[in-house]
Amino acid sequence: MRAAAIVALALVAGGLLAHLLLSDPGYVAVRIGRSLFETTVPVLVLLLALLHLLLLWLGRAFASRRRLARLRTDRRRRRARDDTQRGLLDLAAGQWRSAEELLSRAAPDADSPAANYLVAARAADLLDATDRRDEWLARAEENAPEARVAARVTLSEMQMRRGQDEAALQTLEQLEASGDLNSRGLELMARLYQKLGRGDRLRALGPRLLGAKELPDAQVNELLAQVRLADVRAAGEQGNQSALEKAWSDLPRSVRKLPQSIVAYARAAMACRDHPSAERVLRDLIDETGDPSATRLYGDLVLPDPLQPLERAEAWLRKRPEDPELLATCARLCLRAELFGKALSYLEASLARRPSAENSLILADLHEQLGEHRQAMQRLRQAVTQSLGRRPELPKVRLRRR
Repeated sequence: MRAAAIVALALVAGGLLAHLLLSDPGYVAVRIGRSLFETTVPVLVLLLALLHLLLLWLGRAFASRRRLARLRTDRRRRRARDDTQRGLLDLAAGQWRSAEELLSRAAPDADSPAANYLVAARAADLLDATDRRDEWLARAEENAPEARVAARVTLSEMQMRRGQDEAALQTLEQLEASGDLNSRGLELMARLYQKLGRGDRLRALGPRLLGAKELPDAQVNELLAQVRLADVRAAGEQGNQSALEKAWSDLPRSVRKLPQSIVAYARAAMACRDHPSAERVLRDLIDETGDPSATRLYGDLVLPDPLQPLERAEAWLRKRPEDPELLATCARLCLRAELFGKALSYLEASLARRPSAENSLILADLHEQLGEHRQAMQRLRQAVTQSLGRRPELPKVRLRRR
């Protein structure tokens, strides 16, 4: 009803306007510079209407072109996302060539081109294509200058994987010099210092490693354990008991709880002739974890009462009767307690569960001291064979008859 009324009013208004214009079409003059444009009002209205329609058509045409371009861009981005996803799956499945092609092809239209290039570089490195690897890393830096740190750290990881430790360290030290080394790069640098035996430099990184919130405490402690334990080992080598206790007390509590730290301290204490302290820490560690290194070292203890550590070791053996390391430890403790028969039994049981050149040699020496020369020779031959990993094949010697 309302629409019909509006149409009726429009028709009436149009009719009145047409009557007026037909009786007097009016006069319009427009001067532009020296040019004069003259026309009637209806013609001017018609021209303005045509101009309005032309502008609407042009606007819609440009909007259509923008919409078409946007659709094409969206289609390219969807294809890039699909290729990126497939490339990541191929990389995880070990299809590195396909992964490199998909990721590098999708990179220009990807949401993060630098990330695509970085992963493509990993795929190229796995294919031993170092030239393409370097090209993808360079493109990652070109597309996103802020990705420079990620690209260099990635390069150092790949160099480490190839055993190029010095080159990897140089890459990280360049980042360090520019002040751009991140937590991951700091961790890699620490591992390289540890691997290359540069303890002083690793020690200097200690405060920064501890202050890196992105690195887990356990990971940092594991990195610093070796360099911090160097002082403990040095005190043991010097036989300096007071220096050993100071070095041990200077270690953080978390590092002192590590099995390798406890074994290192026990070995240094034994070198300083403090076997009771070594026995105490080894006993606690074996009670808690049954650590093989601690179990092996426990057999080297020399205490005033040799039966005391033997009783503890045999108590552990009742819980772990098939442990070859614990059997060998009981055998060595029996030797110190002069229980030679039990030592023979423990050694033979240990060797039956796991052959060992060292334990075969101990058994051969024990047979020799007991006057059992034939058994000693047999065990000695076994020890040599296990040490070599094979037995040499020789032609049989035939004695000539005279």
